[in-house]
Amino acid sequence: MSETFNFDDGNQRFEVRLRRDENNEYYIIIKTQDDEEKEIQVTAKVLGSGQFQFTLDNVIYKCSVAKDGDVRFIHLDGADYELRKVNEFKEEFEETEDEGSLSSPMPGRIVKLLVKTGANIKKGQDLLVVEAMKMENKVISPFNGVVKEIFFSEGDQIEANVPLMEIEQIDLPETA
Repeated sequence: MSETFNFDDGNQRFEVRLRRDENNEYYIIIKTQDDEEKEIQVTAKVLGSGQFQFTLDNVIYKCSVAKDGDVRFIHLDGADYELRKVNEFKEEFEETEDEGSLSSPMPGRIVKLLVKTGANIKKGQDLLVVEAMKMENKVISPFNGVVKEIFFSEGDQIEANVPLMEIEQIDLPETA
């Protein structure tokens, strides 16, 4: 079994291949934009529905995985990651998010809004909290800006990749 996904960590894009051999050994092959490949062997086991444990370099990790079509949402060590299954007929990565529009990282429920319309926000600031797979995930601002519109309220159920709010990007003066 082998699946290929695209991943963008904000600085660089990767192609990630997950492979399981006939002995149920798992391998992660990471290919960067520079065509460098690195293969990592991991030992993995299923803990429950969407819950996994894997060992990498003698360190044990637990993660949650949710699936929405060709997208896998992974919660690992307090961070959320999104992997998109590669369309075999397309070589290039697709941009899925309009600049200035903030989309939901995964399906879930909005448990807390931390900003209001009109608020000035800074890059890295917590904007809202989404509960998914019994875990709370903070959505943070990708840049400095002003909240122009919030599309949901606390308690609303959301789907993956829907716009949550519109932010107008602005340049803020550096503070010492």
